[in-house]
Amino acid sequence: MFNILRKTAIGTMFVLFFLTYSFTGYAGQQQQHTPASQQRFDDIHYWVKVFEDPEREKWQKPDEVVKALDLRQGDVVADLGAGTGYFTRRLAAAVGPAGKSLGLEVEPSMVNYMEQDAKKLGLKNYMARLIKTDDPELGPDSVDVVFICDTYHHIENRVAYLQKLSKSLRPNGRIVVVDFHKKPITVGPQDLEHKLSEETVYKEFHDAGYRVIRSQCILPYQYFIEFGL
Repeated sequence: MFNILRKTAIGTMFVLFFLTYSFTGYAGQQQQHTPASQQRFDDIHYWVKVFEDPEREKWQKPDEVVKALDLRQGDVVADLGAGTGYFTRRLAAAVGPAGKSLGLEVEPSMVNYMEQDAKKLGLKNYMARLIKTDDPELGPDSVDVVFICDTYHHIENRVAYLQKLSKSLRPNGRIVVVDFHKKPITVGPQDLEHKLSEETVYKEFHDAGYRVIRSQCILPYQYFIEFGL
């Protein structure tokens, strides 16, 4: 997905287009079939309402997801495609002051929102970073966990991207993918072409050199799969 934009538009959009599929209201808008290259995120106030909709908590179960990650105090977590920091702020609280929670985005307005959000919450370990569309820009051996929620299914060249991510993982580091089941459900992408089966995810990670650590059934509409090297 990271190459969906063409020419000069490539720097203005990212995973956020696909994050919007995660909400029932926006899924309805997608029935208009607006081309991805025309989708904009200039209206930050609108997108905050979408991503931070209280209804999301009912099915996303963020507290249960963070608990299932089994994070340790002092861990460094990268939230890839963080949007408005919905999970980033929660991950920051989970790893404590000695840890770091990195909200990685290519949309400047979202990075700015996360920076202001971190200041408002007083979380110095909640950090937002602007990254490239095809590179997470993480240093070698720099993170304990890469968390990818509701965005993995639209990354292009995923095997190559995962191989880049592998260099950033510390010993015993993990990548956790939370994404929608490939079947008709009431939230998330309504088009099955915008979903990946668990089998596909397993195969891609295997091809990139990863092994399955565990899979948890804690969400009504999404799978939760953990991978390591």
